[in-house]
Amino acid sequence: MGIKERKEREKHRRRDQILSAAIELTGRQGFEKTTMDEIAEKAELSKGTLYLYYKDKSSLYQAIKKSALQSLHQEFLNALQQDRPGSELVKGMVFSFLDMIQENITFTKAMMLYRNSDSSENEQESSIAEKCIHIENELNMLMVKAIQIGIQDGSISTQLDPKLLTLQIGFQMRGILQFYILDNKNQGTKIFKEQELSLSELMDQFLMVQFSQK
Repeated sequence: MGIKERKEREKHRRRDQILSAAIELTGRQGFEKTTMDEIAEKAELSKGTLYLYYKDKSSLYQAIKKSALQSLHQEFLNALQQDRPGSELVKGMVFSFLDMIQENITFTKAMMLYRNSDSSENEQESSIAEKCIHIENELNMLMVKAIQIGIQDGSISTQLDPKLLTLQIGFQMRGILQFYILDNKNQGTKIFKEQELSLSELMDQFLMVQFSQK
């Protein structure tokens, strides 16, 4: 391995250290209360080194969002590669999203708090935001593909164009994301208990309706 390759590997290792430290601390303390000093200490790096990789807190959190989207992208790919009806492929994608937002609160908050990427004030943050948009577009394309498979195999019946149906499902997913972070979860939990229904079951019912439109 040459010097250039070793340096590049070291950069990736340090980025992983920083993101892991930031994810752990923000998951425990929240975004607002976590400082760059604490992240540097947790990552066992100097504050100066931290700022070489991320110029400010906002850039770092955009990177966490990117990491969340990359993880979701891999889950969507895994779902699409299964030999199952298209309707089940779409459900697999949606449920992997639900699992992520319920199991990793840091990823969830990063996706919610920093989804308005147009307001980026520095070049680094803008670059990460553009990559996030690119991944989000690829996620949409993967779901469109799954819906097309479902239409072809007969498991999805819809008068909507696959892109429009993907958009509609995306609206629902973003609404769930917003509810999970901003809404009164106690009230939501109460309603789910009254109806003897889970979030996944609710989304499953929504998809069943969407897949049987004639």
